[in-house]
Amino acid sequence: MNSEFDFIQRVKAIAKQEKFVLGIGELATATGVSQRQLRYWETKGYIQAEHTAKTHQHRKYSYFTLMKVYMIQSYMTSGFTLNAAVEKAEQHEEMAQALRRLIGERLLDFRNITEGYELDFGQIEGLAASQHLILVLQGRQPVKFELRAVVPE
Repeated sequence: MNSEFDFIQRVKAIAKQEKFVLGIGELATATGVSQRQLRYWETKGYIQAEHTAKTHQHRKYSYFTLMKVYMIQSYMTSGFTLNAAVEKAEQHEEMAQALRRLIGERLLDFRNITEGYELDFGQIEGLAASQHLILVLQGRQPVKFELRAVVPE
C-alpha cells in the first residue's frame, strides 16, 4: 500500500485524544437538548462535565459526552424513558471506546481507490507477518474484509 505514514500517525493521535471539549451552550446547540435539561442530567449523574483547572470556569463537556447526549436524545425520541435511554447509551459508549482503541492501535495505513478507500489493520495473529487484514470501503458496495499479502516499502 502507498504509505501515508504522517496522516495515519495524526489520525491515531486524534483517536487517542480525550480532551476535546465544548461549552454547555455549544453542546445544547449541537444536540438540541436544552441547557436546563443538560444540567438536570448532570445532577442525576447521566453526564458529567470535564474537570477544569480553575474552579470558576464554565462547564466543559467532552466529545464523548456529546455522543452520549445524542444517543440519549435519540432513544428518548424513539419512546424510551430517560433511565432506559441512558442505560442504552452507556452500552454504546463502551462500543465507541472499543472502536476508538481499534483505530488508535491497529490502523497502519490507508490507500485511496476508485470511489473509496482501503484501510490496513495489520497482521493477524498466527499468520505470516506479510498477511494483513484490509478493510475495503468502495462506493455504496458492502464493506469488505480481505486477507492480503503486503510487501513492505
